[in-house]
Amino acid sequence: MRRIIILAEGLFDWHSGKTATGVIRYGKDAVVAVIDSTQAGQDVAQALEAEIGRGIPVVRDINEALQYQPDALLIGIAPLGGLLPETWRWQLLTAIEAGLAIINGLHVFLSEDKELSDAAEKHGVTIWDVRRPPDRKRVAMFTPHRPGSHTILMVGSDCATGKMTVALELDREAQRRGLSSTFLATGQTGIIIANNGLPVDRIISDFEAGLVEEIVLDACNQYDWVFVEGQGALNHPGYSPVTLGLLHGAMPDAMIFSHKVGALTIEGYEHCTLPSLNRLIEMNEEAVSWLRPERSSKVVALSLITHPLPEQAARDAIKRVEDETGLPATDVVRFGAGILMDALSSSLHTP
Repeated sequence: MRRIIILAEGLFDWHSGKTATGVIRYGKDAVVAVIDSTQAGQDVAQALEAEIGRGIPVVRDINEALQYQPDALLIGIAPLGGLLPETWRWQLLTAIEAGLAIINGLHVFLSEDKELSDAAEKHGVTIWDVRRPPDRKRVAMFTPHRPGSHTILMVGSDCATGKMTVALELDREAQRRGLSSTFLATGQTGIIIANNGLPVDRIISDFEAGLVEEIVLDACNQYDWVFVEGQGALNHPGYSPVTLGLLHGAMPDAMIFSHKVGALTIEGYEHCTLPSLNRLIEMNEEAVSWLRPERSSKVVALSLITHPLPEQAARDAIKRVEDETGLPATDVVRFGAGILMDALSSSLHTP
């Protein structure tokens, strides 16, 4: 159990700070403070206008955070391009000088930053670059999964549509039902939460599907239900390759589709409009069928982000999506993952 402070200066919200909020909601370690001078003086629940994080203070800077006796600092943002904001460097150096380990989910590897790595060596602390890929290389072999196992992949209409959250909530629900299940992390936040996983967006494209296949096969040999965290979206102009590698590496038996209610375009790409939900669902099903036409993999339900809406408006939005797609839908954060698990069990003919 670590005692973590999260650095999210000026960016502690549901979108920019999704690494921070994910770790607060699902992480096993204790989060003792969040650094964001723009919201200092509140607790996490107040800053996010949510139920999570009550009693966790939001503080002005690393010096104030140190009074809560942390032993690690987590960089809690996932910015476009994954670079370190230079204005944060002094806070990292101060944390290292205080003996704190650094947990870094950015694309840039801080262990290769001479100033930071020299400081870490001097003070005997570690820098964990979460996105550092494994050294091994593996091309996908299209190997069948263990009979009786069920691989479920989360897909969606965009980045940041809750794919990790859905996978974690489904794993919780399956275990609540007494089923043998596991969560497979494929992104930096999921890896920090699970303390293992595969950073698929840092893997050479030739080997992504193969390394995904490897971890899925291993999980299928140990568990009956394998919930694979999705990344990106097939329709995303920047990140579609990572999604395709996951689809063909995981070879899912079924999929859950994630979407933010009201979204009309890809986030940050105002001219890239979203196709209809039915077309988006069809695209993901087609991508699996290219390799396995004789055994279709279907999207069996949808998980929606509705948190900006009042509860009744959220329920109305869910009903509209169900009418549009003919599939069950829910918001797993508000209403749980039971509906999704029921849909998976029914579709795959399991108890």
